Amino acid sequence: MIKNYLKTAWRNLLRSKVYSLIAVIGLAIGLSVSTLLFWGVDDELQYDTAWPDAANIYRLNARIKMSDDVYNTWTNTPAPIAATALRTFPGVEMAVRYNREQMLVSQGEEHIMEKNVAYTEPSFFKMFHVKLLRGSEQVALSAINNVVLSRDAAVKYFGSINNAVGKTLTLSEKLEPYTVSAIMENMPERSTVRMDMLLSLDMVRKNYGGNGNWKTIDEDWGNFYFTTFLRLKPGTNVNQLAKQLSAIHVKNNGYVKAGDVTYICQPLNMLRLYNADLSPSGIKIVRFFMIIGVLILLIAVINYINLSTARATKRAKEVGLRRTIGASRQQLLIQFVTEFILIFIAALLLAAALMPVLTPFYQEISGKLYTIDYWKLSTIKIVGWVALGTIILASVYPAWILSSFNPNDVLKANFNKAARGGWLRKGLVIMQFTFSVLLIICTIVITKQLNFIQTKNLGYDRENVLMVPLNGKVSSQLQRVMHELKSDKSIRDVSFASGFLLAMGGSTDNINWPGKVNNQAHISPMQIAANFTTAMQMKFADGQGFTGSPADSAYYLINESAARMMALKHPVGTIINLWGKQGEIKGVIKDFNNASLKEEIKPTIFSAVQASEFGGYLYIRARAEAAKQAIAKTEELYKSIDNIRPFEYRFLDEDFDAMYRKDIQTAKLFKAFAGVAILLSCLGLFGLAVFTAERRTKEIGIRKVLGASVQSISFLISKEFTGLVIIANLIAWPIAWYIMHQWMQEFTYRTEISWYIFVIAGFFSLLLAIITVSSQAVKAAIVNPVKSLKTE
Repeated sequence: MIKNYLKTAWRNLLRSKVYSLIAVIGLAIGLSVSTLLFWGVDDELQYDTAWPDAANIYRLNARIKMSDDVYNTWTNTPAPIAATALRTFPGVEMAVRYNREQMLVSQGEEHIMEKNVAYTEPSFFKMFHVKLLRGSEQVALSAINNVVLSRDAAVKYFGSINNAVGKTLTLSEKLEPYTVSAIMENMPERSTVRMDMLLSLDMVRKNYGGNGNWKTIDEDWGNFYFTTFLRLKPGTNVNQLAKQLSAIHVKNNGYVKAGDVTYICQPLNMLRLYNADLSPSGIKIVRFFMIIGVLILLIAVINYINLSTARATKRAKEVGLRRTIGASRQQLLIQFVTEFILIFIAALLLAAALMPVLTPFYQEISGKLYTIDYWKLSTIKIVGWVALGTIILASVYPAWILSSFNPNDVLKANFNKAARGGWLRKGLVIMQFTFSVLLIICTIVITKQLNFIQTKNLGYDRENVLMVPLNGKVSSQLQRVMHELKSDKSIRDVSFASGFLLAMGGSTDNINWPGKVNNQAHISPMQIAANFTTAMQMKFADGQGFTGSPADSAYYLINESAARMMALKHPVGTIINLWGKQGEIKGVIKDFNNASLKEEIKPTIFSAVQASEFGGYLYIRARAEAAKQAIAKTEELYKSIDNIRPFEYRFLDEDFDAMYRKDIQTAKLFKAFAGVAILLSCLGLFGLAVFTAERRTKEIGIRKVLGASVQSISFLISKEFTGLVIIANLIAWPIAWYIMHQWMQEFTYRTEISWYIFVIAGFFSLLLAIITVSSQAVKAAIVNPVKSLKTE
């Protein structure tokens, strides 16, 4: 019986080669693309889930009141909060603190900058169930000069985990010797807590304070310096815990009042996709692509359903004869489902061939550069669910429709039930193009916003600016370094600043001015060289900049946002006090973007320094045609002073682009999948156009005999489909506007969602539909009517 089903199904598919080919190609594209999308979604959702007890681990975040209506949420907390939570609340099983840093690691002549390094305490091993391959938890962080290496780090520095324990590594620019006390198993790759080196928190405690007037690490409630994790007992009320911790903070810090500092417990598995205040962040993009994956699969399935139900007219007599000679409806269902399974197997094989071809493109535009493990259980589950969903959606309904025909009706000459059911096919075509137009509009809007970001005047010139981190040795010879760099022909100007211009994250409320009423007003401070505003081509709204003389130390520069915060009508000449140091406002700089365009411009204050003893960055403006020479000159000069620390540099414009890397990747993915959606929609439209032309062959022949032109017949066939695309546009436009309006709310500075975007999307989709359908319409119209009117 099964052999008969398969043989009959195979013959039917060969009899309709165009239909079969379109069905296989459409399903294969849908299967491969949606599987890649679902894999990417699953990959994001897997972050921080591999840890045992992950469901009970929370990071403490601090929400700080900056002014009356402005709050910032930080992922760092004061050090004492961890011990306080563990000591005070029965629901807290364990607490751990760590301070993450970059660390220069030296071994012989090799010097490497390690990024995943943290000072922490022994409870880290228990909190995250980190397995030690060599050494013990009791000894691992027992001394301030101990270091614990991951398996990979041990192999990198010593060749084997067997040879590492007891050996010495030199860490930091001070060339301090550290003894390898233990080797730990590599932490999960998809984790925001992944570390390759662990050092004792006692080193931070030793250098922190407590020897004079400054507080010890366990007494300081004002310095938000540590990442704190708590492991809670199941059922613990996290909101109540956060409220009680907030009250304790206010009690221990005499400078804040209730509401100034509140704590938030953020689940470990929400660290990557949610902001510190628990508002959605990356999860919105994940949801977007989950929806897009479903839409693309639906479009492919709709193609098959449309083609299957359209062919029902040709299969009606076959169904009638089978029912007349005794075939049951169940047998017919099995027959038609068997046909789909053959198509699905072919599509699955083609999709399997497409996946390796599409994967590099997907990895490039999504940023997921690691290899996809096709035999991983989660990947197999994804493929299985996609396959099952496709089989159910694409096979059951067409099979049900075809098997439901009444043999008394279908054997009549005028039977045309499938044609009369054309409303369903039209509805599905409208649905397909609604999805496609939606993706096209979203792509255009996202691209327009990114272009706006790239071309917006930030208040300074970021082009060809090279940033080089300052270290102790270079800082001690800063004037010589600046002089030699300025004298090089490849460099236009050189300056320095204590921080990163694109992300002035630090702020202080230790500032006073005449008439100050808001004690929570915060301002972002930065120390700069006298020529910094000139080198960065900043403009002044009032006053002037520093002159380079020692008198600069008695002056401050502020931006327009700071002047508004202070409510000063004539800021220049006003005496203010920053960190207890009095000075006069000498100039007001026009507002410049000192953070992402998703944030408001922050009030900023500049003070002048003659030399850099604090680190920071050199800002080197290279000549456009000589950037490589400028880099080479800077590197040569740096290595002549410090040949240990690896030379590092960044371009300011590249860092600016990196702030919007996720948005850029989103735009690329939308472009790619909008193209896939429109391709699948047009493929289905082509199949329906072929069917329509075949069904109306005699009608076209009669019209030609009566004098109809090729153009009029082509228009007759095309207008039905173009009308459906117009309706799809009218449905997609308001939906796309709403979605993009919500997305744009993330940006404080944004472009408009212009009306012409919708017109462009409509015109493009309509043009593609006309081209797709016209090819078959013209082909049908030029057929000799003598052939069309022959008796079958």
